[in-house]
This record gives sequence, C-alpha cells and structure tokens, in this order.
Amino acid sequence: MPTYNLIITDVTRYGNLFCVAGWDMNSGRMIRPEPPTANSAAEASRFWTDQNAGPGTFFAVGNVVRFDAAIAPADFAFPHATEDRIFIAGNNSAILGQLTAAQIAQTVAAGVSASIDEAFGGQLHRAHSGKAHVVAGTQTSSLDAIEIQPDSISFYEDNPSPGKRRLRALIDENGVEYDFSVPADAARSRFLTDGIVALEADVAASQRIHVRLGLCRPFAEMPNSCYAQVNGLYFL
Repeated sequence: MPTYNLIITDVTRYGNLFCVAGWDMNSGRMIRPEPPTANSAAEASRFWTDQNAGPGTFFAVGNVVRFDAAIAPADFAFPHATEDRIFIAGNNSAILGQLTAAQIAQTVAAGVSASIDEAFGGQLHRAHSGKAHVVAGTQTSSLDAIEIQPDSISFYEDNPSPGKRRLRALIDENGVEYDFSVPADAARSRFLTDGIVALEADVAASQRIHVRLGLCRPFAEMPNSCYAQVNGLYFL
C-alpha cells in the first residue's frame, strides 16, 4: 500500500463534518485522504470529525503527516476520484512536523496555477452570476491553488435561511468576477466569530494571498455540478 507524506493545506468544515487535503511531497500532487469507512453510498462516511480534523488534530493545516492509504474504490466519481485516497489506520501514521502559512505556500509553489480556470484543467464553467462548476464525472483535478493580489478579493455574507450565516468570496481575475462559497475552516471560524471586517483586515495587511481552491461534490439539487469553492486562505 502506498505511503504518503502530506502537508495539510486544506481543511473545510460543513457543520460538524470536515474534509481535508494536502500536498504529497513524494509525488508533488494533491491528495484527499478520506476515513477508512468512506463509501460512495453514504456521503457522511466520507468526512472526518473534529477528533481528526481541525486545529490541534492530526489533520490540522500546516501539519506534515505520514500515513498509508489505498486508491479510491472504482465507484468513487470524478473529478474528486483524481485525488481521493482511503486512509488506513495503523502504526505508520505520524505527525512529522509543522509549517507556517508562508512555508506552506513556498513548498507547494509547483501546485499553484496561473488562473482559476487552469486550476481545474480548463473544465470550469462560469455562470453569469459568477458561480462556477465542473461537470460531474469530468476527469480533471478537484484541488488546486492560485495566488492573487489583495485588491482582487472581497467577502460578503449569505443568509440562505433564518439564522444561517455563510461566508462567500468574490475574486476578480482580469475583470472577470468569480463568486465562491468559503467552507475553509479557519476563514469560516474567523467570520463567525469576528465578522467580515476581520477578514478584510487580514486582506489589508497582506502583500499577496494564497487561495486554496476545491470543488464540492454534487448534491441533490445540483446532481450534475461540482461547484468551485475556497478551501483555504493564506494571508502572506
């Protein structure tokens, strides 16, 4: 079974469930480790809990970790199957070190794309609203990154239902605006605790911003679309 040495770059949160991903230093590519119980028939089985993911855990952003993992089952759909791996619990799992945001950005520089569309292999379809998706089943990447200037990004709050607060980001790329959901755990937590003004202050204090990009898996209302989202923000 393959052994991976991953820099954890992406931790996203959906309620009490987490998804994690990182840069494999052996292969120079992104990998998404999923729990040993992950199966395509039960969506929740493919997420981690706060016992394993988030600050202070094995899968915390910046951790350098080693673990064994298996190739995803044949029924795991693309584009996510490109990076999906099934974590194998055992004695070979270990935290090897920890990197700062600046060190992560430097180490994963080879995995930074020149544009948002390039990040997903030219397969991204942008709607007039600015929201963009990859067609479910497309064999392309579902994880990547870009780097932008601070004046290229802004944030707003979406309230899809009473009491529900969601963070979204607008990224301007050469005059074309993209509208992304932001499930990135750190940015989401900062938003819920301190508001958009705190993120705006982070932007203002930055010289550049490393943006982790990903795709959500299809859901009931949009079974054929994998929408692009922000998996992480490093204010550099």
